[in-house]
Amino acid sequence: MSITNQSKPTVDAVGTATNTVATSPGTMADDTTVGTGIWEAPNNAKISDGIYSDLNYGAGATSHYLKATNFSFAIPTGAIINGILVEIQQICDDTNATENSIKIVKSNGSFGTTNKYTGAILPTVEAYVYYGGVDDLWGETWT
Repeated sequence: MSITNQSKPTVDAVGTATNTVATSPGTMADDTTVGTGIWEAPNNAKISDGIYSDLNYGAGATSHYLKATNFSFAIPTGAIINGILVEIQQICDDTNATENSIKIVKSNGSFGTTNKYTGAILPTVEAYVYYGGVDDLWGETWT
């Protein structure tokens, strides 16, 4: 399985809605919090360039988290965050592989409690899958 991540939050600054641009992560990591499948070359998932982070796993196995952090968002002081839209570019050569866990990572590195996974089968051609939205805070408080 191969994944590339980009995230785009929407903020409300001084009463005017402002969207940040889609931003690639500065850091990607194979996080062993769950599963046994190891992400090879996780930094390959930083940008959409046709070079992937790969995962080799057996039937019924769960992968580690592929953790994307350090997006360097430019959110103005005093801005109110109304929602966070996460766009994940996915491709998988296993026609039976499904997503298992889609969680937000807070600035302190901890995972949010809301899981946005749908159980959907992963696409076999490159496709963006969207989670959250302009009015979805992922069950978290953002400052």
